[in-house]
Amino acid sequence: MNSRSSSFFWLFFGCFLSAAFSLSAQVRAGRELVRLDPKNLVHDIAINGNVATTITFPEKISLLTGFGLVTDPAQVTQITNSKVAIVHYENVVGDTLVVRLVKPGEPCHATVRTPRSIYLLRFTPADEANLAVIVSPPVSTNAATEVTPEKVVESRIEYNAEELVGMLSKVRNRKALQPLNPGLFTGWQERNGLMMTSTQKELIATIYEIQRNPAKDLTVFRCWLTNNGLKPYEFEPSGVKVRVGARSYDTQLVDCANTVGPGMRVAMDVVLQGGPGGSREGLSINQDFRIEMPGAGRNLLLLPPLTSNDAAELDATIDGK
Repeated sequence: MNSRSSSFFWLFFGCFLSAAFSLSAQVRAGRELVRLDPKNLVHDIAINGNVATTITFPEKISLLTGFGLVTDPAQVTQITNSKVAIVHYENVVGDTLVVRLVKPGEPCHATVRTPRSIYLLRFTPADEANLAVIVSPPVSTNAATEVTPEKVVESRIEYNAEELVGMLSKVRNRKALQPLNPGLFTGWQERNGLMMTSTQKELIATIYEIQRNPAKDLTVFRCWLTNNGLKPYEFEPSGVKVRVGARSYDTQLVDCANTVGPGMRVAMDVVLQGGPGGSREGLSINQDFRIEMPGAGRNLLLLPPLTSNDAAELDATIDGK
């Protein structure tokens, strides 16, 4: 080999090495082909202007959108002032995108929708790009959580008569207590100025205020009870119910006089808390509530007849023996 041929050979070999080194420098070593982690919400993809990055999805692409994405590189001149990187893309096959950086800038975010999933991509300009990317189907999330019998028992409402009376007193005095100690009513809900009226013959029950403590699943209805009849209305307070739509709820506490004279109006406070067995009802305070009053009359408490022994003990008590 003469000196001229040798020089040409080394020049060609040097150009080949330079091109090979340049190509390898444009692609991320060890990350040429990557499979995206399905547990990530946003997927990072490195791109540059010298490499066409191929992105393959598990399904056909039905929508691709994002600021900075263009189908015609000539459109770059129209948005040169944008700080976001400009990315040229082409949907070459139903499930495959090819992207290339046209103008450097801040990462370009894109949203890709397929028939069953949505993917969030972030195209980040880089000296070394990912050559091929495989997008895995997203990880299905299961919202169900295992509940142990102990947790069920723990979450049940413990009915306490003293607590109900205390809560009712707190509701009645809210306007005086809240300015002094706002923390007492943290999380509480309230509706005022209501006129939720139900009529049963001459009897009218009107809800004018509702207060609710979601933590205790407790709702208090402040009402007026009006008797427009000619006779006194006597009733069992425990028979009062609260109706929402087609369902009636038993009350836990009713504070009201058990007799309403003709032409009179009396105050009545009704308390609901939870459901049967300590379960939670979770009623919304914004529903259309109505008060259901029981029929007139009271249940007489009948005591069993005294036996001879009972009579003897009662006589002995009276005589002080």
